[in-house]
Amino acid sequence: MCQQSPCRPLTSPMTSMRGVRLVSHRAMSSCPSAAIGYSTSLADTMSGCPSTAIVKSTSPAVTMSGCPFAAIVKATAPAVAPKVREIVDDFYPRMFSNSPEAKAFFNPANQFKEPPLQRMALANAVVAYATSIDDLSKLTGALEIIAHKHCGLGVKPRHYSIVHQNLMESIGHVMGDAVTPEVGEGWSEAVLALAKNLCELEAKLYAESAGRRGGWKGVKDFRVAGTRRVATDCVELTFKPVDGAGPIDFTPGQFLTLHLHKQGSTPRHYTVTNAPGKDYLQCCPKLVEGGFVSSALHGMKEGDVVGVSAPFGTFKLSGRPAVLCSAGVGATPMKCFLDSAPEQVKFVLHIDRDEAAHPFRKEMEASSAGTHFHYTDAGGRPEAAALVEGALKPYLAECDFFLCGPPPFLADMSAALKAAGARSIHLDVFGPALAQPN
Repeated sequence: MCQQSPCRPLTSPMTSMRGVRLVSHRAMSSCPSAAIGYSTSLADTMSGCPSTAIVKSTSPAVTMSGCPFAAIVKATAPAVAPKVREIVDDFYPRMFSNSPEAKAFFNPANQFKEPPLQRMALANAVVAYATSIDDLSKLTGALEIIAHKHCGLGVKPRHYSIVHQNLMESIGHVMGDAVTPEVGEGWSEAVLALAKNLCELEAKLYAESAGRRGGWKGVKDFRVAGTRRVATDCVELTFKPVDGAGPIDFTPGQFLTLHLHKQGSTPRHYTVTNAPGKDYLQCCPKLVEGGFVSSALHGMKEGDVVGVSAPFGTFKLSGRPAVLCSAGVGATPMKCFLDSAPEQVKFVLHIDRDEAAHPFRKEMEASSAGTHFHYTDAGGRPEAAALVEGALKPYLAECDFFLCGPPPFLADMSAALKAAGARSIHLDVFGPALAQPN
């Protein structure tokens, strides 16, 4: 349970918007949210609760009672949505300036490289939350992914106060006078409610992780016990806990989070590639050109020490017969599935540049599952529909499909599988999962 004190700032949400002038152009008799003025003029005379009609026109299921914060957010979402990228572009520099410690949670590549995936993910999350606030069950899967990643990073309830403070300032700065005190309070309460839900979910995940065999909470030191090159630019690292505790349980498909003891590094998530129940954890980082963390990991030697957060993540087998489809370093969860539940895997499809770049090819070939490998240097980029028709069609009726790889691969393969009638498709997304709109 998230305690109220760390999740809610000590100041009121309106006074926390430093330097932002919050002006209500008209006195509202009962519903101040109408002052956002996206479909009526701010100068119009308001009476009663005009935003009720606006909300009902877009979502008949919404009901109002004294204009609670959910109704205000829903009513003003069309005004905020076009400005949300400006809001998040203001938010991150503001937060890093006001709270430099927050930088430790963010991969700089996702912040500043085009496209800025982390900023896009937050922008999409804000829009999704605002438009679905009357039925948050639509966001359950997305919130679970966020919570698992937060646990790997070590996010605590107090960090939500930092986000809330700076996000509200950015909303006020970008939206200007449209943010009346009442509208600002509605959005503030909505952000706090979301933070409370995440705090509670993360507290549960932390407890479950610590309670597993070999589990722990927070960051624990592990020693490099071995390195193995499995492809041209991929090295599998083996880590054993410094305190010798083991074996370690987790759900196949989950990721560990590495915290390097190096100045300037930020945490990174990597899929665990070994089966549960061992006295070690393995992962397989791909060398990224110019990547500070991946270069450091590829330079590690036996005996080096690194901080590790316990495994988290929502990608897992369903218990039904499975087909594994991967591209590039997306082979990593597939290797874990093959080690953990070989009897469930009926077929493995993998796409890569060439045979030398293919991680865990030998493990895939040694399994009892059927295989199809396609190398783009020799055969060009394959059409997803052709792969489904030529290799996967016999498995559409009985199998669940598990996909991991670059976003274009995920989009193309999932679309082709759906079109062919696949009944269940599961995606594992590397990087901010919400960076791409649905």
